[in-house]
Amino acid sequence: MQFIDKCIIDLQAGNGGDGIVAWRREAHYPEGGPWGGDGGRGGDIFVYADHNENSLFKLRYSKKIKSNNGENGQSKLCHGANGKGITINLPLGSVIKDAITNEVIFDCINPGEIFRICKGGNGGHGNAFFKSSRNKAPKLFERGDKGENRKVLIELKYIADVGLLGLPNAGKSTFVKNISSAQPKTAPYKFTTLVPVLGTSYINEKTVVFADIPGLIENAAEGQGLGHEFLKHIERCKILIHLISLSSLDNELDDTDIIKSYETIRNEIKKYNEKLLDKKIFVVANKKDAEGAEENLLKLRNHLKNEKIFVISGLNKDFGDLLSEIEKEYENYKNRLDSTVEDKVKIIKEIKEEKDEIIFAKIDDCRWSISSKKINYWFDKIPQTTDENWIRLNQKIEINKIEKLLKDNGAKAGDIMVINDVEYVLD
Repeated sequence: MQFIDKCIIDLQAGNGGDGIVAWRREAHYPEGGPWGGDGGRGGDIFVYADHNENSLFKLRYSKKIKSNNGENGQSKLCHGANGKGITINLPLGSVIKDAITNEVIFDCINPGEIFRICKGGNGGHGNAFFKSSRNKAPKLFERGDKGENRKVLIELKYIADVGLLGLPNAGKSTFVKNISSAQPKTAPYKFTTLVPVLGTSYINEKTVVFADIPGLIENAAEGQGLGHEFLKHIERCKILIHLISLSSLDNELDDTDIIKSYETIRNEIKKYNEKLLDKKIFVVANKKDAEGAEENLLKLRNHLKNEKIFVISGLNKDFGDLLSEIEKEYENYKNRLDSTVEDKVKIIKEIKEEKDEIIFAKIDDCRWSISSKKINYWFDKIPQTTDENWIRLNQKIEINKIEKLLKDNGAKAGDIMVINDVEYVLD
């Protein structure tokens, strides 16, 4: 299956259905009365953190996802049917951002979490809703609200406990294959790993997830090689393993020695995200049985005098005390987390609406254009088809305040203000 870890989608929630004007005309009810029903609510769009998903493959052709509109109200006080919502199943670790502002909207971390990312529009009221003791035969009705529209960038960042880093052919895939049930491709040549691979290992009856990403090369952070596309998959790892090959064959190619092999990976991590260096990083020298291993190990130890180096043979499953040390560090991490977080309550930040301001501009000597979110909303909401609706619209947009605002800014009686292509003459 093709590996997809990034996509951009235009999300459109359903619009609310319109209310209608209808009258009761039945025998034995001579007075009749308003009988128009409300419109149905538009369908929402939800995202669901699904532990059964492991890629964004199903969304690869989805340029736009739209939920259903609510149905219009009907006579006999019939409420329009609500639009059916849509749920998008995403793998754990998916980050949803606003494609324009790059602001994080939601992060799928905990399995089973559901988040409404686009709200469907409310249905408009029919004329029966507006019946009152003062107006027993209203001709008022509303259109449904528009559903929310949002263009989002979805990125998958794998959730793993331990991430493996290293140059191509350092032995990362062999390591993961021999400590877990994962079956990544292994071969004695570079770039055998083309996509990230997760492997689950059971260390001292503890479950630890390892992530193997494609090998990094120099200037990977600038886009060279394959690994730069997948560095994001180690951002969530609690522990990192920097795997270095001791084989002279791996370190003599392209004028590379073991010190440069080590520093290349460190530099690329620093350029990509310096905070990754704050994580616990195990330096692991692999292929201890290979030709030139002893000489290269001595060079590495002289370079890293104050740092512990774990020496292993991933091919022969000789891991020494590496796995037990990883298990201890993982337990320490969980204990630190539990001690600092008392109440694990998920807080979803709401996107606050900006303050609505009336925008006005002078078109020519006697014409002014007026707009604002509130004005645009009510012009869409209230159809300008009846006298009662016109009166209600002018009340909602506070036409008197708009006229005063224009006069305070130089407008005079007889000037024309244009609101949503409708012309008003100032008194």
